[in-house]
Amino acid sequence: MVFDNSLVKGTYARSIVNYSGDSWVENIQKNLLVSDTLFFTPGNALSLKYISAEMGDWDVLIKYSRQKFHYRVSFDDILSLKIFVGSAGTKPENLPSISIQQGMNQSVSIPLGDYIEDYNNSSWMSVKIPLKEFAGLNIDHNISGIILRQHHASEVTNQLFLDQIEFLPTKYSEAPLTSNAVLSKVTAYGKHVDLQWQVPLTPSIRYVKIYRSLDNKEFKAVAIRPTYMLRSLDYIPVLDKKYYYKIAWVDYNYRESPFSEVLEVEPKQLNEDQLLDLIQLANVNYFVENYDINSGMYMPYRMKDKAVVSVRETGGAMLSMLVGVEKGFVSKALFLSRVKRIVGFLGKAQNNKGFFPAYFDGRKGLPLYLDDIPRYDVQATSSLIEALLVIRQYLNTDAAEENKLRADITQLWERLDWRGVTLPNDPLVLRSAIDMLDEYFTFDPLVGINGGLNAYMLAIASTKSSLAPEAFTNALKYKFERPRGRNSIRRMNTEQESNVADSVNLMMHDEKVLVSVPGQDSIYKVASTHDTLMYGIKLPFGNYTTSLLDMYRPFNTINPNLSKVGDYDLKSVLQKYTQVAKRRDNEIGVGTSNSDIWGFYQYRDSIGTFRINPAIAISSMFLDESRSKRSLYAMYNQFGEYLFTEYGFRAWMDLRTDDVSDEYIANNQSNLAILLENARTGLIWNLYQAIPEIRSAEQRIFKK
Repeated sequence: MVFDNSLVKGTYARSIVNYSGDSWVENIQKNLLVSDTLFFTPGNALSLKYISAEMGDWDVLIKYSRQKFHYRVSFDDILSLKIFVGSAGTKPENLPSISIQQGMNQSVSIPLGDYIEDYNNSSWMSVKIPLKEFAGLNIDHNISGIILRQHHASEVTNQLFLDQIEFLPTKYSEAPLTSNAVLSKVTAYGKHVDLQWQVPLTPSIRYVKIYRSLDNKEFKAVAIRPTYMLRSLDYIPVLDKKYYYKIAWVDYNYRESPFSEVLEVEPKQLNEDQLLDLIQLANVNYFVENYDINSGMYMPYRMKDKAVVSVRETGGAMLSMLVGVEKGFVSKALFLSRVKRIVGFLGKAQNNKGFFPAYFDGRKGLPLYLDDIPRYDVQATSSLIEALLVIRQYLNTDAAEENKLRADITQLWERLDWRGVTLPNDPLVLRSAIDMLDEYFTFDPLVGINGGLNAYMLAIASTKSSLAPEAFTNALKYKFERPRGRNSIRRMNTEQESNVADSVNLMMHDEKVLVSVPGQDSIYKVASTHDTLMYGIKLPFGNYTTSLLDMYRPFNTINPNLSKVGDYDLKSVLQKYTQVAKRRDNEIGVGTSNSDIWGFYQYRDSIGTFRINPAIAISSMFLDESRSKRSLYAMYNQFGEYLFTEYGFRAWMDLRTDDVSDEYIANNQSNLAILLENARTGLIWNLYQAIPEIRSAEQRIFKK
């Protein structure tokens, strides 16, 4: 799907308008306008108003922006779109031509008018172009957008409305939808109404179409959802009124099934607890629906030829679902089924010293290397094993199923060889990864306040190959630097690694420890402490260059109230960095004067983007409840209509361009679900601390 709806009203930020000479295209800041009154599917369409002059030219790029849907087309596919001609004088030859863009390359441009059979100016028309017609198209490359451009010159001003621009297979199921759709439940959460359904395994069903009414007589189509989604949040305009809902299944030709029964609901104002419940429900739902059915693991991308599953992000997914079980959002039976599938998959999966690669193909059980570097990921494995240990603690009945799960999790946990993944010359420092064939060594140590601390906690807690408790403090006190101009990955072969402990030289140079390996680049071990004053606050580890969510990650499980290590109270350290982030973001803020809206994670120069990640400010509730809640209310009340959905808050919003992401980031969704629950009840903190091995490790690491 290249375009189905603009997420915000007014203009479509993922379009780029260009024109020259006497030609012209209507735009706002080089973006197409959006029509929310005339559309083929709810709730809007693109408006293309243009003049094609003899002495001029124009083109419009409509970007494909759904980066988590990596579908490559084939020559058996068709490019399909719906158009409505809104100008009376427009003839088929006045319509633009269309081409396909792949990165810097473009296919040949084909006239739209040649592929319309029943041309008219009074109804929506279908355009279907076989991809084999697009000379220059490379089916091995991803689609980055489609381009509409001036075809023939005309003297009239033309206007088209465009909707449902998509690639479809030439052949698809056309079995008629004769059964009524089934709407299972509607629940009001303030101005959001949660609708749930179950889609039958009918191959001709492509969408779920949602209708709403104020009088149970006249129903208006308000949304359309793909069939892999099992619920939707509808934003309603006014509280304290009854709303009536029904749904229909929709096939590939946009024909609808008979309607479901009508369900009614009367939304009321949310109190604080109900709003937090809604946010957690939506974030948990993201992981309920986005998973691979074969392995049970979280699926970050949707592809035709493989099911990419993420080891690291599955950890956050399972802890989020555990929160959902405890709050009644997820049935325990569903949760246990998912955990069983994951544990069974991991028990057979390829590993080295018990550690897994960052990604697998869930269908085949084979490792995937999205960066083309074959390695086993220590930090990703730690994230997942940590979550499984919390689940092992949570499963406290004597049921045979739970007994077996606990035993299988213990087996995965105990086969981890932590001493085998430390630096050869420093048994206190963990590597972030080991090579797939274990023939090479990568100098990429885990240090700093980030998810690496969770790996150290597990390594110290290990009953089979534990590290000394000083390793946790050491990961905070030191960092590693490479010589200038040397950014390549450090590796050594097996023969060098076998005797490296005897041949490594440690030399002190200006308080830097030079770690040199014969025949290899060197790295410096330096003190990470660097007192820095920023925005009136002293930061013990200097300025930070990553997202605050990276610093928050260890405390999904580790209770910050207990985290006093060496000379540092980590909760106090986090609070300082959070204060600096808010002061910085308020100072450079673009698009808002509301100091409660902060959390920039991407900002460039004056012509770049200034994007706010809602999860940053809201997740900080475990550190500063009042400040975080003010941010939550500001973002939800001002931008909730398009920023908050059935999957939680979107990945970002750009306040200057009035744009929002059409994607979600698993790290955002899990941090929100877990840290909000920890702030409210301490659920995950308490379970983690109750794990016998973890309790023992914390007693050796943290000061009373």
